[in-house]
Amino acid sequence: MAKKTKICKELLSGIYHFLENERYIGQTGKPGDMAFITDDSWLKDTAVIDAINSSRGGWDVCLVFAHYKNPLQLIVRSITRCFSEQKAIAAAFYIRKEASKDVRGTLRVSINDLTLCIN
Repeated sequence: MAKKTKICKELLSGIYHFLENERYIGQTGKPGDMAFITDDSWLKDTAVIDAINSSRGGWDVCLVFAHYKNPLQLIVRSITRCFSEQKAIAAAFYIRKEASKDVRGTLRVSINDLTLCIN
């Protein structure tokens, strides 16, 4: 027979304290907070970046659409899954070219644009 798991009183009081305070921390979003997703006019000013990730024996191809003036305004879309790295690289190249609204490829997003703090 399996033993019952016991939770110490300190952990249990910590969980209760967290749950009690969660209603004050979590806030309901306003309707305008996610309006940029439905209003897709900002997508014409985005840099399209392909991302290839290895997972579970395959290669996932994702596209990242990041606004060139506000790089934190971005959308990541999973596009396809390939079972060869070479096919994934080729698929990412052609899908990125097709999805990009900037034909010349002049819109760029740099890591320096994000103004990350290393602290």
